[in-house]
Amino acid sequence: MELLDNLITKSADEYIMSGLTADKYGNRSNAIGKRFGRLKTRTGLGHEYVFHSIRKTVITVFENLGVSEGLTADIVGHEKKTITYGLYSAGHSIRNKSGAIDKLSYDFTTPNAHKPK
Repeated sequence: MELLDNLITKSADEYIMSGLTADKYGNRSNAIGKRFGRLKTRTGLGHEYVFHSIRKTVITVFENLGVSEGLTADIVGHEKKTITYGLYSAGHSIRNKSGAIDKLSYDFTTPNAHKPK
């Protein structure tokens, strides 16, 4: 929470991670993905771990906690394809998202909840 609060306080735009440039498709994750790759290489992690390994793990933990797929999609930024929720809903409230995130925990001393493919 301290890191998140710090990022929000220092943000100079509408994003938590401020200052990331977008590519021609509007994708802002390339720069942070490259940083992750360099850090991963320095720490000796193999090719099976990718930037989205974090997302995969979080989604797996949410599923095992019984968090609905729609709420999980709203948290991780996935599009909902249904007419009802994907087209007409504005998504879950920040309170609902926060409640699910508060349940999130990961025990690094036990076998991984998600093993990368």
